[in-house]
Amino acid sequence: MKLLGIAAVVGLLVGVAGPAAAQLTPPIGSIGPSPSLGLMGTPNPTSSVFIIRPSPTGPFVVVPPGTPFSRETFPFTDEPNRQTQAHPMMPYAGLGYAVRQHWVPPTPVTMQVYVPAPAGVPTSYQTQVAQVPGFYVTETTTGFVYPERWVIDQLNVGVYQWRKLPVQFVLR
Repeated sequence: MKLLGIAAVVGLLVGVAGPAAAQLTPPIGSIGPSPSLGLMGTPNPTSSVFIIRPSPTGPFVVVPPGTPFSRETFPFTDEPNRQTQAHPMMPYAGLGYAVRQHWVPPTPVTMQVYVPAPAGVPTSYQTQVAQVPGFYVTETTTGFVYPERWVIDQLNVGVYQWRKLPVQFVLR
């Protein structure tokens, strides 16, 4: 029984320590997945990036286009790529730092809604009140971030429709 317990502990140690020991830190001067290089806060590029990566899981080096044996980076990996952009609230995304949040309270909306009726009956409208949900607006050092939110659009006389607005950033 003791032998089985010792074998289990050794197996767990090898399983955990092996992959950790295999992760090499890229050499100084290269760009790689290690935060020890001081690249935290560096925005992703807006054009194509070419790298040399000798080992598929090892460090990589950014090189100029046309360098022999280089390739374009893959998106959504640990490599810098123009398609892998930062979340809008990260400080290096160009929106600045979040300063505070403002609560926009729910808004009641009074509508004259068309009431369908059989042929020959005069057209009628009924007053209805709907409430647009409230939301928080995030104020940043460079502007305001409006979250995804619901609004009511008037499509025609007596015809209304709910619509979800996308996230929006408004500069100061």
